[in-house]
Amino acid sequence: MPFSRSKDPMDDIKRGMGMVGKRRELIEASSDQPIVYDSGVNRMARSLHPGIMKASVSEKEAIGPDCMKITLISEREDGRFPYFRAGQYVTLADEIGTSYLSRPYSIVSSPKQALEGKLEVIVQRKGIFSKHLIEDVSVGDELDVLEPHGDFVYDDLRDGKKILCIAGGSGVTPFLSMMKAIREGSEDFNMVLLYGVRTENQLLFDPKDYENEKIRIEVIISDEEREGYRHGLIDEDLLKEYLDCDSIFLCGPDAMYTYVEGKLKELDTDHIKIRRERNSIGDRKVESVEKYRLTVHIRDAVYEIDAFNNETLIAAMERSDLRVLARCRNGVCGFCHSRLIKGEYHLDPKDDFRRAADKKFNYIHPCCTYPESDMEIDIPVSEV
Repeated sequence: MPFSRSKDPMDDIKRGMGMVGKRRELIEASSDQPIVYDSGVNRMARSLHPGIMKASVSEKEAIGPDCMKITLISEREDGRFPYFRAGQYVTLADEIGTSYLSRPYSIVSSPKQALEGKLEVIVQRKGIFSKHLIEDVSVGDELDVLEPHGDFVYDDLRDGKKILCIAGGSGVTPFLSMMKAIREGSEDFNMVLLYGVRTENQLLFDPKDYENEKIRIEVIISDEEREGYRHGLIDEDLLKEYLDCDSIFLCGPDAMYTYVEGKLKELDTDHIKIRRERNSIGDRKVESVEKYRLTVHIRDAVYEIDAFNNETLIAAMERSDLRVLARCRNGVCGFCHSRLIKGEYHLDPKDDFRRAADKKFNYIHPCCTYPESDMEIDIPVSEV
């Protein structure tokens, strides 16, 4: 019944007071159970962005002289991993002694396999965490997995239909996922893969298992001659054969980037066509190693640790057993962004992907920032 104003204002007040009493009666008589409405949008958000997931190792397979393929099975309630784009990576994390470490690895399985509860990565024996995965982690062990991330993916609006992919060594891993996605139909483009290795036993896959009408693979072996493969380096003559492409994707060591990008520049290749997967940032070269004091705020806790000018802030925190997480470890994703309270730091301009607001309000990315004095930072990401 609509509320109508009476001629006497006191009548309105009395009616209002009566409504307050009725409201209280209804509230006291109602259930104390919270109203839960689980919308489709919320369910999709949880499916695509579950945060830290638990996964168990179901298989380990040695590939080549220094790599291991690790297959993970989802332990989520729905038995799935989040859907991802071929070319993205996941970050794996685990306890090593008293430290909690995390590292990113390109996904080599297909997006369809993720929805079936299966995720595969190839780990090269390089660094403490990769060595831990290869030597210490066994089938049945549990790892923490951060949701897929990264922009090293095919975009049909940007990349056209003809893609040239150039890989060096273990840098072929994101392209394995792309080729599987092409075969299963979740991606639709034509790929030429130039895959450079030093010796035949370093090949991480058999090209015959992947080639079809949309995928062509050229293997180039630098240190030995083998039947069926090219010998030498990815030089100008080889690049000229395949430069009638819409985009060029590069993935490999930094030395490969310098060499190949130099050759592409000599061939007047438009740099806008080139996509490069960034590698994790490690120690930097300094004239002398200096030690500083790093004060770290994580929620209500405050820690004081040593930090050296040749190591990133995230490496210093990991070395001091602080339970902090990084995702990309190259400054791009912004996951580890932290507020700088005080102190001087070094950040290579090519690794500075902060937003304008981050710079304005004194936020840094510890995964690519080196101390140049005593520092104090506040990490908004909670402890694991």
